[in-house]
Amino acid sequence: MNAQMFKKSFNELLSDNRWLRIILAIAVLTTFIAVSGLLGKDQRIILTPVTLTDDAWVESATASENYKTAWGSFLAQLTGNLNPSSLDFVQERLEPLLAPEIYNETIKAFEAQAQDLRDNRVSMRFEIKSVNYEIATDKVFVHGYRYATASSSEKPQRSERTYEYKIRVREYTPQVFHIDTYAGKPKTQRVLRMEQMREG
Repeated sequence: MNAQMFKKSFNELLSDNRWLRIILAIAVLTTFIAVSGLLGKDQRIILTPVTLTDDAWVESATASENYKTAWGSFLAQLTGNLNPSSLDFVQERLEPLLAPEIYNETIKAFEAQAQDLRDNRVSMRFEIKSVNYEIATDKVFVHGYRYATASSSEKPQRSERTYEYKIRVREYTPQVFHIDTYAGKPKTQRVLRMEQMREG
């Protein structure tokens, strides 16, 4: 009788052991899946600098609208406020932000403009009136007024100006891959469609 009870208890113990091994294997598998999922997920960093009214976030390859408009605003201030003594400083700040596909063209254009400003002793100042983001084109439009002052002139010449940027994120770092500046208001898709309708 003791032998039968012992055999029954031993069989139950073996059965329980099998079930515990299965449960342990499932627990190890789910832990592995959870950890690999967390490691593979981009970390989102929330930013709240004093220049922003709302939170901005950035991940390794993307960013929020507020993040892009803040960078667009910074770039317009940087490149719109120039004088002969600040040109080297501005170029040093601009170079690391440029994408490889526009780097050479942009730096050549900047250096040509810089030489023109030095030769004519012109200072430029830019006042931002609005910053807009167009989701469809992923463009940031910075609109405002540019004031150009020559050394011989006391009164600055005022003109309406728009700076247009496309900004992407590479490894949490902003990279500008499109820059355009032109006189007048922002050329959003809506504005361009209206112009086409008037012409056509």
